[in-house]
Amino acid sequence: MQLKLNENIKKYRKSMNLTQEDLAEAFGVTVGAVSKWESGSNVPDILTLMQLADFFSISVDVLLGYSMSSKNVKDISDRLDALLHEDKYDEAIAEAEKALVRYPGNFKILTSCAHTYHVVSSVKDLKDHRNKAIELYESALCYVSQSDDPDQETFSIKFIIAILKGRDNPKKSLEELKKINYQGIADIRIANILRMMGKPDEAMEVYTRVLVSILVKVLQYATEMFMILVSMDDIKSYKEASDLMDWYMTIIDATSMDKRKNSYLSKMKIMGLIFKALALSCLKKYDDMEKCIDSALEIARKYDKNPSNDFSGKIKFWHGSKDYHTSIYDDFGVGAVAGIDNLFNMGPKVLPEKVVKKMEKAQEYWKKL
Repeated sequence: MQLKLNENIKKYRKSMNLTQEDLAEAFGVTVGAVSKWESGSNVPDILTLMQLADFFSISVDVLLGYSMSSKNVKDISDRLDALLHEDKYDEAIAEAEKALVRYPGNFKILTSCAHTYHVVSSVKDLKDHRNKAIELYESALCYVSQSDDPDQETFSIKFIIAILKGRDNPKKSLEELKKINYQGIADIRIANILRMMGKPDEAMEVYTRVLVSILVKVLQYATEMFMILVSMDDIKSYKEASDLMDWYMTIIDATSMDKRKNSYLSKMKIMGLIFKALALSCLKKYDDMEKCIDSALEIARKYDKNPSNDFSGKIKFWHGSKDYHTSIYDDFGVGAVAGIDNLFNMGPKVLPEKVVKKMEKAQEYWKKL
């Protein structure tokens, strides 16, 4: 059994942005005493240990840091998961209660037991188990520094707590979700709660925001995957890159409310056509390649006469309010025709030279136009 008391005193002191002098003053001891605690040449008495644990908001066992506990903790966590998978819910709850008595200040145990109560509360719709899960998750936040990724764990736990609260208190859940809705990650949950609260218009506006986010992510996904595929420099990958652009443009066409109106979808379609043309150039399908470029140029010229980066009212399933507007800004180009130039100039910067060589026919045809 190995103690890590000295390391933990130093770690938790620093986590609170305290100097050795600050800690010494807080406990009425000398700086030399704190220095000895942290070097391991001396240890606090039992009363001071308890006071230190309380000061750091951790338990004494966590402050001591038993390295031998890690295997036991993992075994308990695995045991709880196994019982849940076997639908042995009462037994899982009993095991969780015993684990909490043994390790009341262990982050892994607290989250595993909270998960156990969470699952059982969902299966049996038991409010008391749901409240217990919330209590344990909130306790786990006090010990999140034990985690390898405290920031990620903090977000995940707060997200789960908000969802759990939504079952009995939608308004409170909505407040919690809005606090942690980084980059719209909780939008779908928020929309669902608004629906449950009898606010369909607000829910649909959030779903509109989700739809716009999905479209932008589809663009990012298709572009990045295309670059990887063509970089593989083989026939199969070029064909897949071409098919990927067809899939991507199918989504654009299916989402457009009116293809005659310019929107950010116009730019997205242009990008899809040019990327497909580049893949077709690598496949030596020059006739089809030229058709793609011709189509892209036609859309680009039309776009440049009345440019618009907006989605508002121009995509299907739009339910944004009059005050809700969304525009996308990128480095595609000031105009759409200039944007095509940028796409052709991008290849040499990000793709292997041998692949760029196979795309030269597409660039030559574009220069003629």
